[in-house]
Amino acid sequence: MTQVALITGGTSGIGFSVAEALSNLRNWQINIIGVNEEKGQKAAATLLNTSFYKANVSQYEELAVVFGTVFNKAQRLDFVFANAGIPEYTDLFANQSSSGVPPKPGLDLLDINLNGAIYASYLAVNYFRRSPESVKGTQSLLLTASIGGLYPCMLTPVYSSSKHALIGFVRSIGNRLFKEGIRVNTICPGVVKTPLLNEELLSNFPADILIPIEAVTDVAMKIVLEDGINDSKGLCVTADKFHSRAIHVTGKGLYFIDQPPISDEEARTTWDCMMGWR
Repeated sequence: MTQVALITGGTSGIGFSVAEALSNLRNWQINIIGVNEEKGQKAAATLLNTSFYKANVSQYEELAVVFGTVFNKAQRLDFVFANAGIPEYTDLFANQSSSGVPPKPGLDLLDINLNGAIYASYLAVNYFRRSPESVKGTQSLLLTASIGGLYPCMLTPVYSSSKHALIGFVRSIGNRLFKEGIRVNTICPGVVKTPLLNEELLSNFPADILIPIEAVTDVAMKIVLEDGINDSKGLCVTADKFHSRAIHVTGKGLYFIDQPPISDEEARTTWDCMMGWR
């Protein structure tokens, strides 16, 4: 039976690489989303069972049309990869004129990196729910965060903030959706050499720590296709616990990163109430 995938930011980089890996399995129908029509059509033409849809993920109405079109054709949705994102090139620390109001900082990346991912997740959940009962329990929503969402990043603080937010979002929705048979996780790669990163930004990092796209793709495919996985420290996450996870990807392996520990019993009670467990 053909499974259906939808990938934002799927015309290049990590998104395209995951689309290619799914296409090679031959039992997937893949739908990639991007903003460049020519680039998207060329990308889709190189893969089996792949269609391109033009949409800006920061525009909910455009994204909703694509989700609706894909679902109406297939009448099911199995995997959504909310992967679209852009880097930060605005210098938040730049000295401004000592007189007058400083210019508004460029925060457009939040519309794509954060809002776009939440829009895609919201739509994914609604169409997962409309899929046949036979696919429930196997559906997967995966978001692309970053090492910059796990640790502070002075180099790109707004980008880092957007990725911190995505990890918090996944941890907030994952438990409830898992009860509906929807598995939600996020991958947090280190610096991956993709077309989005210019040489000036890449020059801040030693070449030997840059991560091949294929390494990230391999982890993404494990998350989609396997019921549980072991990380590179030997931690085994079984099917019943395989949700709400932040999975750090380096050039040497993958690592499950836990949320911060609860400080005391009062904090535990507060968190239990925040999660609806009390």
